[in-house]
Amino acid sequence: MDKHKTIYLITIGLLLILGLVSLVNSNYFQVEDIEIEGNKLLSDEYIITYCDLEDINIFNIDRQKLANKLVELPQIKGVVITRDLPKKLIIEVNERRPIAIVGIQSSYQIIDSEGQVIATTKNLAYWNLPLVTGVEVINDGKQLKISSEIKKAISYLGMLSDQLLKDISELNISKGDGLQLFLVDGGIVKLSSNFDNKAKSKIFTSVYNDLKSKGQKIEYIDLRYGNNVIVHLAK
Repeated sequence: MDKHKTIYLITIGLLLILGLVSLVNSNYFQVEDIEIEGNKLLSDEYIITYCDLEDINIFNIDRQKLANKLVELPQIKGVVITRDLPKKLIIEVNERRPIAIVGIQSSYQIIDSEGQVIATTKNLAYWNLPLVTGVEVINDGKQLKISSEIKKAISYLGMLSDQLLKDISELNISKGDGLQLFLVDGGIVKLSSNFDNKAKSKIFTSVYNDLKSKGQKIEYIDLRYGNNVIVHLAK
């Protein structure tokens, strides 16, 4: 290859690179659409405002840094961010699932199955979840300092469906009576202090849904004796 042809090819290559760099940094790749997926607790508007991505080039977004910023929100457990060129950013969030309420001093805290505090409120009207009673709970700011009994109890709640959680008004933990679930309609579910979460959640779900579908009112469901289930219907 002669010298002139080499210079020509190098020049063309540099021009192409400069053109590509110019295109990448142009308004053509400015973010105009942000799509939020997987959110229930936080609104699209809240997340978009929190991200603060106004007038930014899609290639100038540090996705890992943005993901780290988002998981600082107590409601968010994980984030996946993808680019949909040329102007769209997709933010898929994995929110923590609220499963119980604990009373701390003059307020209530909404927690997930790991004891992570999702929200603090003085009004329980919005949160249709079981209230944890019978034990003292200490909060260090973001996560509750909880005993092994509470961990097991809230882990059990985490295995129940959202609809079933709405039908439970209270989760009481006491050394004498073990764990008891008080149902919204007045029934009680009795569990021992030591039980298999997965097995007992399946049994309770099956028995409760069957009784509910038949319109039968529960006085108590006793699950303390292995696979044996004692059901007493209200008169």
